[in-house]
Amino acid sequence: MKKIMIYFLLLALPATSFCQKTNDSVPVVKTDYLAKSKSQKTAAFILLGIGVTTLTIAAVGDLDLDALGTVVGVGGIATIASIPLFIASGKNKRKAMNASAFIKMETIPLLQKQSFVQNSYPAFSVHIIF
Repeated sequence: MKKIMIYFLLLALPATSFCQKTNDSVPVVKTDYLAKSKSQKTAAFILLGIGVTTLTIAAVGDLDLDALGTVVGVGGIATIASIPLFIASGKNKRKAMNASAFIKMETIPLLQKQSFVQNSYPAFSVHIIF
């Protein structure tokens, strides 16, 4: 019985040595970059809107001199903070347009009838240009 188990393990070993681990969570690169770009652009427009609104309120002149400096400062900072978000949004959108995913055929050596044979299998590939 022990010999049969040893022979069985020796026969099963080559079959498992050529296998790959499969990753169940395949990254969806293009949609992730597009979602990130959209959220950054939304945040940039919100900051730009806050900045323009506060600067417009300050320009009308209905504020005290004590509050005027704070409103102008907050408006200027919000407007300037929106610029890097617009730039990052554009970069992420370009990355999403350059990212591609495709399936290509790869080969693997398998042992069949005492010789190695090259068998083909489909492989998922992700190509990202930075």
